[in-house]
Amino acid sequence: MRLRLATLFLTAVAALSLLVPQGLAGGGPQNVAVLVNSNDPDSLAVANCFIELRQIPATNVIYVPWELDARDTTAVKFRDQLMKPALAELEKRGVLPQIDCLAFSSGFPYLVDCARLWPSEAFPKTSRPTTSLTSAAFLYQFLAEERKEMFLGNVNLYFAPTVNGKTTSRVFSATQGWGPNGAKVDGGLKYYLSTALGVTHGQGNTASEIIASLRRAKSADGARYRGTIYYMANKDVRSQVRQGGYQAAVDELAAVGVKGVVMQGTAPSNKPDVAGLTTGTSHLPLRTSGSTLLPGALVDNLTSAGGQMMIRPETNPQTRISEFIRLGAAGASGTVVEPFALPAKFPSPALQVHYARGCSLAESFYQAVAAPCHLLVIGDPLCHPWAVTPKVTVTGIVAGAATSGKVVMTPKATYPDARQAGRFELFIDGVRTAEAKPSDPITLDTTKLADGWHDVWIVAIDNTPIAVQGGWIGEIEVKNGSNSLQLTADPLQTSLNGAFNFSVSGTATDEVEIFQNGRSLGVVANGKGTLNVPASTLGQGKVKVTAVQTGTPGVRSRTIVVEIQ
Repeated sequence: MRLRLATLFLTAVAALSLLVPQGLAGGGPQNVAVLVNSNDPDSLAVANCFIELRQIPATNVIYVPWELDARDTTAVKFRDQLMKPALAELEKRGVLPQIDCLAFSSGFPYLVDCARLWPSEAFPKTSRPTTSLTSAAFLYQFLAEERKEMFLGNVNLYFAPTVNGKTTSRVFSATQGWGPNGAKVDGGLKYYLSTALGVTHGQGNTASEIIASLRRAKSADGARYRGTIYYMANKDVRSQVRQGGYQAAVDELAAVGVKGVVMQGTAPSNKPDVAGLTTGTSHLPLRTSGSTLLPGALVDNLTSAGGQMMIRPETNPQTRISEFIRLGAAGASGTVVEPFALPAKFPSPALQVHYARGCSLAESFYQAVAAPCHLLVIGDPLCHPWAVTPKVTVTGIVAGAATSGKVVMTPKATYPDARQAGRFELFIDGVRTAEAKPSDPITLDTTKLADGWHDVWIVAIDNTPIAVQGGWIGEIEVKNGSNSLQLTADPLQTSLNGAFNFSVSGTATDEVEIFQNGRSLGVVANGKGTLNVPASTLGQGKVKVTAVQTGTPGVRSRTIVVEIQ
């Protein structure tokens, strides 16, 4: 009998070992679901890198056998063959209530044509019924309910307008109903933050360029660079529609200790400290400007074809957002169809303000754009160069010790400033299982867990409006029974053309299923044997593999890491 992954992740925990401090902001790895095209080697490689860097839980990774080289798709296919199955699987695994962000690896269509949903509707020329991959996910409620107003107005109620020079930044929640001015409303609109980790179609990036960008973005977390946010003003309408808000953004940046300047032109010249760039021009000469992007930088250029990857350069040579990823940006956005010079369709100058206050990349983009229907957002959704994260310690546990029965743990978060933890959350194998007030211990009944090894997160969420996270992650071993399960791999490293022999040995004779993240690789009968898996199935990079044995209770092996070069 094949196991349902949802049955593998039960509540409670055991002793923590191999503790590693984590800095999280704008949500954490537990709040991100990664969608991977299992038919695309580049998609597998990009996803493997992101999962490794961000320690995305296995429960949060969804593999979809999407057709190769599908540059665009219809709304019905996107909804019925991609989103519905992915959300249903996340719900089966018990993690959907904690998912705030959908990160698409490369290998998915960047454009979704919705015209067939309303065949007799005459849309205004400024409201073409075509959306991007990321906006189709963000506005999924509209697609699911076939609501055409997603193209007809400022439908993003998470958007934070700048009023009298002031902008409010706030945490995002996919379970919250959003009302006007960001109010919590029963029955309000719901969204999913979404980015594409990269696009490889047409004038997109190579997988290696995307992977380099993801690694650079991760290195920026919490770095709080002494760089400068540049706002470029010029006579192009692409700049004029937003530059009236530049000075207010610079003033708000100054209030959080980040330098911002307004300059004339399209790109800063010979500046080695570009921590962010907001501009507007059809051709952005950033490569030849002599300036350098710092890790974590967002580059935001308003132009019509920034996200239109399939238009040939000789037909439309406008600078594509992929160029900014190539030059080291952590993220960028661009429209996938002609948007016209409507500022509501592009990030406001406050994009950089939200980011400088500690919001994640994904939170910053979606707080800054009122009508995102045509906007494609690419980059690492969790990047957060200016977040202030805590040091989290836990008492009441014995690192590395075999554990049984009930364990009482008391977490503590220490911050470098006056903020405090608002609450703690406990995750077992990626599933949120408990919540506690800062002064309360967390009691864990390990008899509700399968014997063997599990991943544990204890996450502190601060009491500020943007609810920055920080925590500990560690392996645990539960021993309430007498059974055990071992998993080994031969070899531990191979080429993409090679294969792995995964061997299992259990004290019980029930069948064992072997998983890469949430994907079953196959079954070994009778609790002992070997499964041969081609390396190409796993994709390039470092991959975590776990074995789980059926029974009452079941048994989990320790996770092993193999590498495909």
